[in-house]
Amino acid sequence: MLIVTQRQQPDSPTMPVGAEAQIAHKLRSFYLSIESEPVPQQFLDLLEKLDDAERLSELQLEDGDR
Repeated sequence: MLIVTQRQQPDSPTMPVGAEAQIAHKLRSFYLSIESEPVPQQFLDLLEKLDDAERLSELQLEDGDR
């Protein structure tokens, strides 16, 4: 008969019962509050610049293959 037990690492702290659920609930609430915030225009502008640079790079690669 094989008995499998969970072993904790000697240096790992133990978490009180229910603490993981409380942490998960608080993280979920925090995420939902941030998720509803609008994306800053400065960030959208930066993403657009990155898209433009990527398109330009792809065009230059295509021109180099000809």
